[in-house]
Amino acid sequence: MPHGTPQPKARVLFLCVIALAPMRGARAQGANEPAASQPPQAAPAEDVKRVTYVPEVVKQEIRQQVKEEVLQEMQKNQWAAPRVYPEWLRRISFHGDLRIRYEIDNFGHGNAVDYYPDFNAINQSSKGFDVNFRDPTSERWLNTAQRRARARLRARFDVDVDLGQGFFTELRIASGDGPTPVSTNQTIAGGNGSFSKYQIWLDRANLRYYPLRGEAAQLAFFIGRFENPFFRTDLTWDENINMDGVATQVRVRAGSLRPFLVGGAFPIFNTLFDLPPEQPAKFVSRDKWLYAGQLGTDWTLSSRLIAKFGAAFFFFDRVRGILGSDCDTNLASVSCDTDHSRPLFAQKGNTYRPLRTPSIAALDAELNSGASQYQYFGLASGFRNLVYTARFDFLALQSLRLILDGEFVHNVAFHKDSVGPLAVNNFKPCAATDNACRENPQYGGGNYGYLTRLTVGSPGAPAILRRWDWSASISYRYLQSDAIIDAFANSEFALGGTNNKGFVATASLGLSENIWFTARWLSSDVVVGPQYSIDVVHFDLNARY
Repeated sequence: MPHGTPQPKARVLFLCVIALAPMRGARAQGANEPAASQPPQAAPAEDVKRVTYVPEVVKQEIRQQVKEEVLQEMQKNQWAAPRVYPEWLRRISFHGDLRIRYEIDNFGHGNAVDYYPDFNAINQSSKGFDVNFRDPTSERWLNTAQRRARARLRARFDVDVDLGQGFFTELRIASGDGPTPVSTNQTIAGGNGSFSKYQIWLDRANLRYYPLRGEAAQLAFFIGRFENPFFRTDLTWDENINMDGVATQVRVRAGSLRPFLVGGAFPIFNTLFDLPPEQPAKFVSRDKWLYAGQLGTDWTLSSRLIAKFGAAFFFFDRVRGILGSDCDTNLASVSCDTDHSRPLFAQKGNTYRPLRTPSIAALDAELNSGASQYQYFGLASGFRNLVYTARFDFLALQSLRLILDGEFVHNVAFHKDSVGPLAVNNFKPCAATDNACRENPQYGGGNYGYLTRLTVGSPGAPAILRRWDWSASISYRYLQSDAIIDAFANSEFALGGTNNKGFVATASLGLSENIWFTARWLSSDVVVGPQYSIDVVHFDLNARY
């Protein structure tokens, strides 16, 4: 805008002054004021025209113009519109949820209490596990027998911003006992207790771009940390998993079909910059990645029946544990060259193998002085997962919805003959009197799993959208030890991980538009190994905003 041109608000005020101020000449100073009090007037230039009278019709036109411009300015800036936000604020959306849970964990009678090491705790410790059992402070074992009850909460807050021209960004924070990827539950009075404050974690932070976002075709790109973009059930991915990396989604419409394609690359582990910190010579990087793709389609069979199918391939690169070179495993503080091939987060169920090779000095120390041998454990198998997912969604009545979904997973990288000789767990149980079996147990791990589930409820099921909406579901799952990486499996069934089977029954009821109650029973048993059965019960009060 050229210099000196009135800005919109200044112009409005200028016109208001012209239209509404009294249009009087020098007499506006007052009839009784002495003329001598008037400042001397400069002689007008010849091209200046002085108007001493403005007709009423001109005043009316000016008033109307001022009124229209003021209204336009007010509408543009939302000066007087009740409960209407400025345009920039309407591009920001806030939403979140809160869940209060009471959880009961009942272990089965007769569960083995000396068989299930806690590989997650072992691999996160500073010295590993003493396989010679001479350092009891190094041992970590899962709880398989003692009943527990916990009050837990989950709080999440999400900000989504429309940046314009197809760009969006999202930031979400969440509660949680730790940085685990599979749970945002915070155990009440857990940790330090005594009304201590709880931690907040960065759960999502991403940038999204939609160059196409129409009914006929959609194209999206994601970068950062974002929601799992794949069509799935909770057999292969926990519902709380958010992925780091880059991904793309493509959807098109072709009659009753709506094919889609999803792909991406996701870093799982990045080698520490100074590994190992206590040595001047650093180890070679061993970064781990997931490369994944999925092809599927939505299929509208009728106005009441919609089907959805997906076939995916998940290529986990460099996740298998590698046997290292000679290392002084008798020293608790030593770093060995393949320690970082171990998973730094796990649940339970996968087959593990030792990673360290004792040096001559370490073997001599064990033989001569009874020294410890500290070990870390890595995955004994690679993982290349083929996953097939299907869902049928049927609106049987105006007030009744039926959903049948299922999933099958097969780890094609698993080879039992090569994994078995390396395994330190997942052996078939032996009778107490079978000494030969106990000395040479038979490996029993496997590489596939499946889930089937039926859900019934109100038209919005399984979501609860209004008061007195309801839903109920029952499912059965069977997941062998090395079908998937146990770190990403459902964290609630069998208290997380793989090598489990059993039923889940769930019922939910809406108490208001944004409040609902859920009860859930999860009954599981181990697929292979000594007995490990557990019944988990949830009572949830949920709220969203």
